[in-house]
Amino acid sequence: MKRNIIIGIVLVGLLLSACGPAATTAAPTQPPAATAEPTQEAPTAEPTTAEAVTISYAIWDNNQLPVHQEIIKAFEAKNPNIHVEPQVVPWGDYWNKLQTAVAGGEAYDVFWMNGPNAQVYASKGVMLDLQPIVDEGAVDTSVYPESLVNLYSYDGHLYGLPKDFDTIGLFYNKDLFDAAELDYPNENWTWDDLSAAAKTLTKDTDGDGKVDQWGYASTTESQIGYWNLIFENGGQVIAPDGSKVLIDEPAACDAIKYAYSFVEDGSSPDGATLSSSDPWGQLFPGGKIAMIMAGSWMSKTYNDAEPNIDVAPLPKSKQQATVIHGLANVVWSGSKHQAEAVEFVKFLGSKDAEQILAESGVVIPAYKGLQDTWVKALPDMHLQVFIDGLSYSVPYPSAAKGMEWSTKIQEVLNETWIGNVPIDEACAKAAEEANAVLQSQ
Repeated sequence: MKRNIIIGIVLVGLLLSACGPAATTAAPTQPPAATAEPTQEAPTAEPTTAEAVTISYAIWDNNQLPVHQEIIKAFEAKNPNIHVEPQVVPWGDYWNKLQTAVAGGEAYDVFWMNGPNAQVYASKGVMLDLQPIVDEGAVDTSVYPESLVNLYSYDGHLYGLPKDFDTIGLFYNKDLFDAAELDYPNENWTWDDLSAAAKTLTKDTDGDGKVDQWGYASTTESQIGYWNLIFENGGQVIAPDGSKVLIDEPAACDAIKYAYSFVEDGSSPDGATLSSSDPWGQLFPGGKIAMIMAGSWMSKTYNDAEPNIDVAPLPKSKQQATVIHGLANVVWSGSKHQAEAVEFVKFLGSKDAEQILAESGVVIPAYKGLQDTWVKALPDMHLQVFIDGLSYSVPYPSAAKGMEWSTKIQEVLNETWIGNVPIDEACAKAAEEANAVLQSQ
């Protein structure tokens, strides 16, 4: 579902970006079609229209709608002739709808973009080239992490202004830990500690002989799941050149087997339960799961939930690791109101807008110097965990050909989690199917 990168001084050579509420960042299975004769460069002049203009702004996370409405209000106060209409398109529909809208010539004027899709959309001429406003000094890219700027650049030109970044942590229900008289997770936790606590926290609370409280949710999600375990175990998800996946190699496959061990011993819901009830939006905040891996973008949601929830670093194996990623705002090259859309994107990337974003506690702002504001926005949670994770973060795995390979892996793991594919065969089968996709593209 929902699925969501980076403080410059500690990030080097990062290839980032998803932040869907609790979702994978699957790229379109077919490259988007370019609009007819799109304007490829951003207008450098200020909007000249004296008439009121309405532009659309597409996002995929409803949790971020309130803060973006506040940002829009601030923008409209400075630009009374420009009205912005936000449109929330759920993560599960976002890319298909965007692709269809682009092909039909009626796409959103401004919309969210993530790393795995950025190069594809830029190469097809879908996104407006923003380099002119950088060259004329209207935008200072030094206020964003260099890795994020590079992520949203194509052929040396900038196509998206950075919005936020995210890392992954272990959220836990303090009430359930207290009831079990267990110490909370901390920075010294290992995989063994996670396994032991998960077993202790798994219970039949109503005495009917069936487990109705699980210690941990071990899902088949990539960015907020098994990818982190693979990196922690010293493995790799995909080759650096994107030519083949590496999850069938020992370090990576052992990590996947570790993830499955929770399902195997019953301390995690099985695949059928995880697919029928959203673990991030229902089971965990509903007190049915004691621990779950999730992105920093879920912090505000869990802070406001009824259970007493906090967050800790991911337990480590051979090393610490967390996948890092981030989003950008882009302008559709076919927009009928390009100048106004560019003005809005410039404002979205400004310190004023990013300050509002930081104070909301919803996501970590990309604008340098505002991360501490985000941490302080939710003082009851240890959000510094996500900032500290930058020192051991790893880039979001991706391939220039898109993300269908990742979808294939998840499909195989889903079958394993429901018992249709033996775990001993899962890594080889997933690698075979993912590599077939990469080799056919």
